[in-house]
Amino acid sequence: MLHKYISNVHEFRDILTRKSLPYILMGQLPSAKVYLQVEGVFNSEEVVWNMCIRTIEDYAKENEVGIDPQQYIDIQCNNRVYQVEIGLNINEIDRPAIERTIIMIRKYKRLKLGRHEYGARSKTI
Repeated sequence: MLHKYISNVHEFRDILTRKSLPYILMGQLPSAKVYLQVEGVFNSEEVVWNMCIRTIEDYAKENEVGIDPQQYIDIQCNNRVYQVEIGLNINEIDRPAIERTIIMIRKYKRLKLGRHEYGARSKTI
């Protein structure tokens, strides 16, 4: 779990600048589930994404999934703290997977609160 949720974009940028980092990663890679914090935009507003990226296999350990599970994005906001969980049909989360996921979230212009499923497993492997 994330140690401290950050909601202030300016505070977050200062931390990234001081540490010379593009994002803050909690934990070791590769892994089935990672937590990180990254800057982004949601509804035309700059935000800090408090992000969890996990494999569908890891998700299936705690949740029921269908025979051909879909990838998903689940966005929640509570008191200006933006949380996003992303389930991917890959074997493990590594640095390239993180970087591709960050690009996807930053480029997708129609992000909405709630859970959104896409791409059945059989079509993404």
